[in-house]
Amino acid sequence: MRRSERDWPLLAAAMIVMMILPAASAATSSLLLSGLAGAYGGAIGPGGALYVTEGALGRLSRVDRNTGAITTVASGLPAAIIPIGGPMDVAFSGSTAYVLVALVGSDLGGSHVNGIYRVDGPNSFTIIADIGTWSAANPPQTPFDLPMGFSMQSSLSAAGSS
Repeated sequence: MRRSERDWPLLAAAMIVMMILPAASAATSSLLLSGLAGAYGGAIGPGGALYVTEGALGRLSRVDRNTGAITTVASGLPAAIIPIGGPMDVAFSGSTAYVLVALVGSDLGGSHVNGIYRVDGPNSFTIIADIGTWSAANPPQTPFDLPMGFSMQSSLSAAGSS
């Protein structure tokens, strides 16, 4: 379709607006919080709060989305033993939190279970899927570096097989 000469000013104006709006939006946004240690994954949980895993400290934190206030919900999960690892992600079933913990097993010099941990209390957890053992026993058909796994796909498979 050929544009007429009278369409060009309208097209130019639309392009300028498209370039300005994202910059204006970014200029008005603000940082909600800072200071989390090795935060990798998060989810909106009960009551609409943001829950974030902190791998470096082995904990699950709750962030008030209005104020940015951070509260420790659970601590004592296996912390990272290399720059990445420990609690990596969180998901909820009802009001129960489930935390994916990875890269803490014996293949990397750790002594913990790579798996899915159910949060039973502020310092109490139950391992519901041992992903490390399952991944080592069921290696992929493609080349890999971590025998105890490090993927959500292996997490879902291990959870379904237990």
